[in-house]
Amino acid sequence: MTVSADSDHVPACCLAVLLAVLAIVFVSPCVAQPAWKPERTVEIVVISAAGGGNDKTGRTMQKIWQDAKWIENAVVVNKVGGGGAVAYAYTNQNPGDAHRIVIARTGLLSNHILGLSPLNYTDLTPLALVSNEAMSLVVRADSPLKSVKDLVERWKADPQSVSISLGSTRGSPTHYVLALIARASGVDPRRLKVLTFGGASDSVTNLLGGHIDMASAAPGNVVQHHKAGTLRIIGIATAKRSAMLPDVPTLKEQGFDVVQGSWTAIMGPKGISAAQVAYWEDILERTANHPQWKRYLESDSVEWTFMKSQPTRDFLRQDYDAVRGLLIELGMARQ
Repeated sequence: MTVSADSDHVPACCLAVLLAVLAIVFVSPCVAQPAWKPERTVEIVVISAAGGGNDKTGRTMQKIWQDAKWIENAVVVNKVGGGGAVAYAYTNQNPGDAHRIVIARTGLLSNHILGLSPLNYTDLTPLALVSNEAMSLVVRADSPLKSVKDLVERWKADPQSVSISLGSTRGSPTHYVLALIARASGVDPRRLKVLTFGGASDSVTNLLGGHIDMASAAPGNVVQHHKAGTLRIIGIATAKRSAMLPDVPTLKEQGFDVVQGSWTAIMGPKGISAAQVAYWEDILERTANHPQWKRYLESDSVEWTFMKSQPTRDFLRQDYDAVRGLLIELGMARQ
């Protein structure tokens, strides 16, 4: 905008008004966006049925919020199907409405890469990353496999010589950790003998029964057996030793630069405002630092972590690229 005024011909009163207007236009700071808070019931959407791990996460959050009187009107909504696609689509039904959030897991990325879901992390609004569940490799207590190096030696002789359960799904973090170890060892990850069962409990049953040689699993599914001496965790994919499993060496300690976990993120629908994001960042950070949340994570052998919205978005972008590369290598990605 160009404004011209000859001060010799403009009355002093008019010139004063003009200068005042220009001062407002060019000098005044932007008005701060008003704070936001929920005005009706908050829905915590989970991708599993009642009683499942994601459901437990949602109900732990709900209880913390209600007990602390942060959000007293919150409900858990179970939307099962499509590996989370149903829950993510339901969350996105009302763009711009931050009264509905969803507990997202790694399948949000892999299902898009595999062509199982049209939804990607970019279709939602990342609010925070709230936990990370490291992957571990576990054998029977009497197994001749004492370390990850023993596993790799067997693979190099014959990649099919060790039968390994992934739990319920190929192309998941339990699969990634094996593929990364194989890649680092010069072994073709597509040649490994990997099996799937109904879930982690079925994997443990088959391992204890001697029907398979190893399981790739989250520590929470096997830690009690490890402590009881019936199973033995030979490696964990954390950056440093887990405080919950101090006797278990990391993969890095054993010569494999592999860190792999299954993260949990809280996502909102697309199109929500900066004020809505800021509200959820604050609530979720307080939740992550609440003693009850930390006890919940510890009870499931899950690592504490927390990232706000933008770092979570950056993390998801990097993880998407990494997972896509692995799934292409495994011959599973949609081309």
